[in-house]
Amino acid sequence: MNSQDPDRINRLVGRFLELQEQWADRPDGFDWHALTSLAAEGADAYNEGAGPSFHALALGGVACSEFHERFLQASIEAGFDPFKLTRTGNEAPEKPVIDHASLARDAAANPSAARMHDALQELARRRFEPMLRQDSASDPASPLFTVFQACAESIPRDLLARVAPDLAKPRPGRPQPVNAEEAYLSQAESIIDSRRPYG
Repeated sequence: MNSQDPDRINRLVGRFLELQEQWADRPDGFDWHALTSLAAEGADAYNEGAGPSFHALALGGVACSEFHERFLQASIEAGFDPFKLTRTGNEAPEKPVIDHASLARDAAANPSAARMHDALQELARRRFEPMLRQDSASDPASPLFTVFQACAESIPRDLLARVAPDLAKPRPGRPQPVNAEEAYLSQAESIIDSRRPYG
């Protein structure tokens, strides 16, 4: 089946939303195999030149949860490349197939998003660190430089500094690395924090 077929994307998104609703209704009895199967079927649904990828539509603008964590994990295991760059139209610039910047921002307050962000950074390290031995990696014309620039929020800071030092520098408004275990306050900590004076 053509991975660029828009009808395919619509069907995949429709099934994803159905499964998400089933999980929300009965998380303890949810059939995770169904989600794994969907992730495998849609792993290559990048929708090149025809619109957003299946994964961008599934993960974009949502409050991430265990459901989304496991979907991303299953997708990557099935061959999905979260660092792939595609065009949503013939004249459109290349963009990542998922929104790395939004996920990194959400990771600051959402533990599921934080773990997803950590998983992407671990994948980036495994994939890209061996490639950094090439002298041309920091060349703006290098494909690796282009990927790092587009997916900067999901690239470990030390690797980013070796390829694109300017992108590794903290800047106002840019999501900063977070720890999944520290991404949120416990209920008791939240109560204490809310009572602290501001200013």
